[in-house]
Amino acid sequence: MTALKFTCGALLLSCSQHAAAQELSSFIFDDNISSRGIGNIDLFAPKTRDRIVTGELLELFRQDNGGSLVFAVDVNENAAGSETADSQGVAIESASLRIVVDGQERVFSGYATRTRSLLTAAGAPTPSEYFTLIGTAGSNRISPDPDSELTGSSLDETLYFTVDLDLNGASAATLDIVLLNTDAALGDPEAFYDFSNGFEEVALLTRVDVDYLESLASGRAGAPLVISDDAVPALNWSYFPSAQSYYVAAYEDLYPQRGDYDFNDLVVGYQVALGTNAQGEVAELRGNGYLVARGAEYDHDWHLAIDLPSWASGKANQSLYAAGSHSPLPGYPLTSNVAGPLNLKLTPNVAQIFADGASTYVNTFADQALVRGPRFEFDVTLDQPIPLAEVASAPFDPFLYVHDTGYEIHLVNQPARLPYSRNSASDGSEFRDNLGYPFALILPESWVPPLAAVDMGLAYPDFVRHVESNGANNQQWYLNRSSDRVKNIPLDHWKW
Repeated sequence: MTALKFTCGALLLSCSQHAAAQELSSFIFDDNISSRGIGNIDLFAPKTRDRIVTGELLELFRQDNGGSLVFAVDVNENAAGSETADSQGVAIESASLRIVVDGQERVFSGYATRTRSLLTAAGAPTPSEYFTLIGTAGSNRISPDPDSELTGSSLDETLYFTVDLDLNGASAATLDIVLLNTDAALGDPEAFYDFSNGFEEVALLTRVDVDYLESLASGRAGAPLVISDDAVPALNWSYFPSAQSYYVAAYEDLYPQRGDYDFNDLVVGYQVALGTNAQGEVAELRGNGYLVARGAEYDHDWHLAIDLPSWASGKANQSLYAAGSHSPLPGYPLTSNVAGPLNLKLTPNVAQIFADGASTYVNTFADQALVRGPRFEFDVTLDQPIPLAEVASAPFDPFLYVHDTGYEIHLVNQPARLPYSRNSASDGSEFRDNLGYPFALILPESWVPPLAAVDMGLAYPDFVRHVESNGANNQQWYLNRSSDRVKNIPLDHWKW
């Protein structure tokens, strides 16, 4: 563990130990879960104003709980219907921790409580399993730790996040939580776990108080359909490029000829998440994305390849949705067994699913109204977790197969992968021409494509200098664009 950074100067280690003992007591946050069932809890904002929260303090709590941050929630519900003052409950729709360390945000979405139930959400056709929070209306909990802010509180239930990250350098941290709106008209258990009041307080717990609250098991005896009381934390998720943003892949499909070099033959936005267990190994992969623009007559398949070790195996699920729809297209979800390096064909035959009326050109002409593209998503559950170092680095290998020419088109230095393509033996070195111009690019999501038949160098004047320097100069070339030569596609249009 990193050395403790309490204000003890060059004094003996016992000074740091004494400071840690004084600092490490459970405390309540200033933010709470609102009457709307939504909480955005700033972990650096304690309710007690003279308490100072730092990354070093959060790391002490993480170490105290064996690599987890553990929270307590006050279940504060109306004692109506099957709920009583002695037993009340809510369910969690979603929860995540956003932590910034050394300027980089990590999102931890693997959470758990000690109880679960099978519940139907409002508007859902079938029930699903959700983690629950159960407690009582009683207050005046008396913690074994005399400095703990649990003493005198009505905090009830524990909420775990496994955090495989040293928090000493943390500069910001937020707990985001949304409580489930159940279909209470169905009666119990939905009526019991409905959210109906609010202003639930939240606290950060030491191990002493975790054990104390869990020994009470408040309200569980009167709660319906308690499936399990020994839940363990689920996976943590790391998002690429981030939880809120997407990579944009753009292609020139006349490879090996440069063609009009407008890089709008296909434009795809995509995001990938890796789910890691408590040992930091990858156990699951997820992703989603959108077709953004298409300025081509050729038909394409869009693939995403992620290199895994040869011994890897698992099951993949893929779904494809028409623009604006939340019901998969016919033939989806698609389930398959995978082995070795991952290669998912996420949007086959793009010409059949992404068009503007009779036109094969979508979102590429100046006078063309914007059209939303299809959405895809995937999930791969591995049979055995994989060390993170054995998973390919982002942005992975997004590539195009062009039906009309038989070529596949990759980022520079990514090998061809399809045994039936004309360039199946490619090692990736030829995915730029003899002048150094690539045929596939990864761009930030703020980039917008050139208009049809407008060369990238005309739409983005710094692009040529960037290529001619082999990427050394004008590295932010995409920020300087000619507004009359690009198709402005707002993010909120294609990220539906």
